[in-house]
Amino acid sequence: MIDLHLHTTASDGTLSPTKLVERARAAGIRALSVTDHDTMAGVGEAAETAITQGLEFLPGIEITAVLDRRDVHILAYFLDPDPPGMAEFLLAARADRSRRARETAVKLANLGAPIEIEELIAEANAKGHAVARPMVARALVEAGHVPGVHEAFDRWLADGRPAYVARRGASPAEVVRLVARAGGVSALAHPGLLGKDELIPSLAQTGLGAIEVYHSAHGTAAKSHYAKLAQEHKLATCGGSDFHGDDHHRAKNFGEVGLPREKFMELFQRILLAHSVAFGEQITS
Repeated sequence: MIDLHLHTTASDGTLSPTKLVERARAAGIRALSVTDHDTMAGVGEAAETAITQGLEFLPGIEITAVLDRRDVHILAYFLDPDPPGMAEFLLAARADRSRRARETAVKLANLGAPIEIEELIAEANAKGHAVARPMVARALVEAGHVPGVHEAFDRWLADGRPAYVARRGASPAEVVRLVARAGGVSALAHPGLLGKDELIPSLAQTGLGAIEVYHSAHGTAAKSHYAKLAQEHKLATCGGSDFHGDDHHRAKNFGEVGLPREKFMELFQRILLAHSVAFGEQITS
């Protein structure tokens, strides 16, 4: 099993990088990538643990682009756990996440559901982690305002709810170009959830390298549809469970949804080529 879409406590997952890798091995996963939102802070620890567990590991991230005030998630995969040229961009992305969290907290306070947001932000910043809405949701639960994370989203945090705050950020095309300059391959994450297939042709021309065909939210028809689009636009495919933790609705897909080995090798060859093009190195495999 190969799972290239996993989250840790560095963003909105509930398992530390070490615990996640250990759980992945126990679930039968033999190659993986940690793809936290807008941070690679968990990649180093995960990579070290993967080595001790005898697993293949691919450094990754899930970058949040913005189009028409809506999130567009771009997965990115690298050879280097600290890709050059990414740090400044990711710092700005995390700063906007903090801005968003603060504005959300103000709205929540006005709605009679105050939370301690500054402590949460300070702790995340100290570790290079990203503040994500599930963290705010868990803070609402801990404060006794709602019984669970899902209720927090349904009542206040989801798009269209009273405490929702829109994100700001780079466009999908800008993110694709940034990843290429850093020697990585970008992939459009869970396009079936995004519902904007019209983006794929232009992003492919910009330098998009792959489409996430295999995902917990993609049934047989969606997988077939996006595999066909990948072939049509000469893109590789990637995939994974999008696991966040045992309390997440996708937990049942951990160890069940993944990328076929031959597709993984095609993606990896693209990563080797992207690294070589970006840094003028001759890489053989």
